[in-house]
This record gives sequence, C-alpha cells and structure tokens, in this order.
Amino acid sequence: MNDSTASIGEHIKARRLALDLTQGDLADRSGVSKAMICDVECGKKNPTIRLLGQLAAGLGCGISDLLDLDGTPRFVSDRRAQQRTLVDPETEVERRVLSSAMLRRGIEIIEYTYPPGQDCSGFPPHYHGVYEAAIVVEGRVKMVIGSDEIELGPGDSVTYAADVEHSAYNRGDTPARVIYVVDSTHARRAMAPAPGRGERE
Repeated sequence: MNDSTASIGEHIKARRLALDLTQGDLADRSGVSKAMICDVECGKKNPTIRLLGQLAAGLGCGISDLLDLDGTPRFVSDRRAQQRTLVDPETEVERRVLSSAMLRRGIEIIEYTYPPGQDCSGFPPHYHGVYEAAIVVEGRVKMVIGSDEIELGPGDSVTYAADVEHSAYNRGDTPARVIYVVDSTHARRAMAPAPGRGERE
C-alpha cells in the first residue's frame, strides 16, 4: 500500500460517509462491487481510472474531487512536480490534474497520456449538463462518445456532452497526449445526490 492509494481511499470513504451511504449503497450507485470498494477504501487496491470514474459518479462528483486538492487563493502555480497524477495500474495510462484552482470552480483541466496501444474505454457518463472538450497534443486517438466516433491528430479537438459513455483509444506506435477540459458549472445542482440511502441519481 502506498500513501497515494491510501489517500484516495480515505477521501472516497469520507465522501461516502458524508452522504450517509453504506458501502452497499455505493456499490448499487456505482456498479463497483462492495468488496472492491472495501479494498479501495482500506488502501489494499490501487483503483483503475475507469473504476475511479464509476465511484466518482456514484458519489456525485468528479475524479479530481477525490484527490484532496486544496482550496484556491487568487494566484495558484501548479508546477509539474506538484500536480496530482494517477497512473492506471493495468494500462499505465497517466492522468494529471493541470489546474487545481479551476477545479473548485467546477472546471477540470486534465491531461491524459495513453501509451501505445492503450485506451481508457467505457468511461461512465457524467451528469446531464457536463460538457468536455478534448484537445490532442500529440499522437492520434480515436474518440468514441456514445454512438459517435472520430479520429483526432495533433491540434485537433472535439467538444461533446459527456452524459454518455465515452472512450479514447491510442492505436498508434507512440504515446498520445490529450488535454481535457470538463465543464460541470451547469450541472452543479444535478451533482448533489438525492437524500436517502441507496437512491440512484
């Protein structure tokens, strides 16, 4: 168990308890097994990015909300060495938070690096009203958003409603880097879970 794994698990547990949810309730809301939730909260399992996405959806938040990013003064410097980074233990896909300050305003700016041949597939839908823009910095990726597909190269971008399952695939021989801007500002009320245990959104 490492510190980052334990920290993520602790914040998942704290948010779950703040919502008055049992592990079983969160399992029902997220589609993640109760046993896996227990292992993640205890720091025994290093969760994949997709699994974190499922848990975040079940908790009514984004992945970055589970990373204990601090509040924001007027001027914030996010040096690369200080940026919160997750590496998927199965695919080695890297997720890096580029702006902790914008997160507190309902906007995530994150960079994904996909190793050759790897992907982040089947990412669960966000809440209605959440929009994403994906900008390819290097490499080529195929984006699948709901029933739509598009292939993007360096400098290309796509903007889409993120309330459907979405995936990104790097089928090239070099790493692909994509910057995502996730705007949840028009979905903040929808992200507040309904009261009561076990109720779905």
